[in-house]
Amino acid sequence: MTREELAFRLKAAREAAGLSLGDAAKRLGFPSYQSLSNIENGQREVKVSELARFARVYFCNLNDLLTDQVPKTEYAILWRNPPEAEELKKQAEREIFSLCEQYHMLEKLLGIKSEKGFMEVTRESINSNSAIHRLAKETRNLLGLGQRPACSLQKVLEQDYGVKILYCPLAYGSAASMVHPDMGKAIVINANEVPWRQNYDLAHELFHLISWKVFSLDEMKDALFFSDVEKKADRFASMLLLPRDEVQRALEQVMAGNRQVTFSDIVDIAVEFGVSAKALVYRLASISLIKWEAADMLAKDEELAEISRQKRKQEQNTKQSERFNALAVRCLRKGLISRGKFAELINIDRGEIDDHIESMGMMESEGKPVEVMAS
Repeated sequence: MTREELAFRLKAAREAAGLSLGDAAKRLGFPSYQSLSNIENGQREVKVSELARFARVYFCNLNDLLTDQVPKTEYAILWRNPPEAEELKKQAEREIFSLCEQYHMLEKLLGIKSEKGFMEVTRESINSNSAIHRLAKETRNLLGLGQRPACSLQKVLEQDYGVKILYCPLAYGSAASMVHPDMGKAIVINANEVPWRQNYDLAHELFHLISWKVFSLDEMKDALFFSDVEKKADRFASMLLLPRDEVQRALEQVMAGNRQVTFSDIVDIAVEFGVSAKALVYRLASISLIKWEAADMLAKDEELAEISRQKRKQEQNTKQSERFNALAVRCLRKGLISRGKFAELINIDRGEIDDHIESMGMMESEGKPVEVMAS
C-alpha cells in the first residue's frame, strides 16, 4: 500500500468517526493538527507504532485501515432519545459499533457462533394493546422469566440468547439497539441511569429486537411513525416487567384486612418488580386498578418521588455486561488475549486485573485438565 492510499484511508476513517482535524490530533497525541494534516496529505509517513493508536481513536479495526476497502460505517442503530447533533450521534454510534466488534471478537476466539432467535412477529401481532399484551406474555414464557421478570431478563438474554448487552456511560440518550448480519443482536444501556430505569430500557429495547424485521429503516426515520413504535415498545416493557396477575396479587397482599395502600407501599411493590414507582402506577391504571387521572397525579407527586428516593438510595448502580466480562476472562485463561488486551477491553489498569477477576468470582488460571471419557 502506498503512502497516499493509507493517507486517504486515515482521512476517511477520521471523518467517519466525526472528528475534526484538531480533535483527532489532540486524541492521537500529536503536538499540533499540522502533523496529522501532513499525514493525511501524504507528506509524512505513518509509523507502525502509530497505526494502533489511529485504529483506537477512530473506533475501527487495524485491518480496516490496511485492507483494500475504506472502513465501512453503514449500519443501523435505533436510539431512545438520540444525541441531537449529528456529529455526536455519529461518534457515539462508532463507539457502540467498536464495542460490539470487540465483543464479537471474543466470541470468535472462543468459537461461539450461534444465538437463539426470538419468536417471529408481524404487524398484526403488535397492532393493538391486547396484541402487545399477548406478545409480552409469550415472550415472558419463552424466556422463562418467572414472576419477577426484571430479576432475570439480562442474564437470560445474554446467556441463553447471545444478545450483546453493553453498559456504557452515554452522555446522550438512555439506550439503543442494533441487529447486525455478522455480529447479531446488541442492546446498549446507559450506565449512568438508575437500575430500575435500566431494567425498563432493557425491556423496551427487547421489543425493538423482536420487531426488527417488521418495520423498515425508512419507516423508522419518519418522526411520527417512530413515535408510535416507541409507544408500543413502552407498552411492551410495562406488560413484560409487570405481569397483570402478579401485580394484582402484590397489591391484594398489601390491602389484606381492609388496609389502605400508601405511597410507601407503592414504592415497595416497585422495588419488588425492579421498576420505577411511576412505571408501576401507570401499569396499575392500564389494568384498571386505579384511574388514569390518579396515575397522572401520582407520577408527578413530589412526596411519592421523595419516598422513592429515600427507600432506593441503597440500590447501587453496579450493573455490567456480565457475559462480556466472562468471555474476556475465558480468553485470558486460554492465552487467546494478553493481560494488556484484557485490561484494555474491560477498561481497567493492568494492576487491577486480579482484583477484577476475583470480584467476578472467577480465577485467571483454568487449573489442571480433566480427562472425560467418550460416551
